[in-house]
Amino acid sequence: MRIHHGRESFSRFSDEQLERASKIDLVDMLQKQGEKLKREGVVYRWMRYDSTVLCENKWYRHSREVGGGPIQFMQHFYGMSFRDSVKHLLDGEEGHEFIQAEHSVREKPEFKVPPLSKNMHRTFAYLIKTRGIDAEVVQHFVGEKKIQETEEYHNVAFCGYDKTGEMKQMHLRSTIPGNRFFQDIDGSDKQFYFRHEGTDNEVYVFEAPIDMLSYITMNKDGWKEHTYVCLGGVAADALRNVLDNNADISKVYLCVDKDEAGDKTVRRISPELDERGVEYERLLPEGKDWNEDLLETIRNEQEETREISM
Repeated sequence: MRIHHGRESFSRFSDEQLERASKIDLVDMLQKQGEKLKREGVVYRWMRYDSTVLCENKWYRHSREVGGGPIQFMQHFYGMSFRDSVKHLLDGEEGHEFIQAEHSVREKPEFKVPPLSKNMHRTFAYLIKTRGIDAEVVQHFVGEKKIQETEEYHNVAFCGYDKTGEMKQMHLRSTIPGNRFFQDIDGSDKQFYFRHEGTDNEVYVFEAPIDMLSYITMNKDGWKEHTYVCLGGVAADALRNVLDNNADISKVYLCVDKDEAGDKTVRRISPELDERGVEYERLLPEGKDWNEDLLETIRNEQEETREISM
């Protein structure tokens, strides 16, 4: 992460100006702009983004679990910078110029792909033997360079790419059984998280790559027709990216874990899907997650085979 130092001239708003901007009545402002608001008790619901409620100078958007005051409102919904937000709220009023001495600006870490191994024996062994993933499914993603292996430590690497084919994200997981190491490479952009893009109008959403691959293994018939996307946790950036770039998507299956984190993910995502008019359904594994289900299925099949052979 680089840190730049220097002296710059800024237009800075006074505390009095910032206080006035933070007290702007959002309900009054939107009504003057002709926006449709629906009163619900002491709050107003903004019909353009109907998971958003407002009360005087406060707002909260339930679909994104974010809220704040007027300045944050302009930044969130109109994409304005802090300075432009304050200026807009103050009807074009400028700040006061001053010179800032030494300052530091932190930049987002640069995304760098680590050296990759030409030998993927450990990745194949881990995914197929340890995790029970179907060999053809693994080979498909290897062929697309979405599954690779690092040269150092031989971690399996789940990779995501933008529309130009440039790698933008990499998630690492140890191939050593029992080792729980996993992490995203610094600078990874979660909106391009590990995925498969199909041709129909259905999207299956998972928390992690292993869950996604496990589900596909258990539901192989016609799997390539559907779109599968990993969130890399509980944030929804990757799903938004899929929906923003595929207007024909009409059904989303939420295949997150059967636990508190999975419940929270559904609560966070579902209002946004409602806003978009996209139908959704939650698919629950029998156990905690889909790999647990897959391994249990494999164990049961092996037990049945032993009983038949006896």
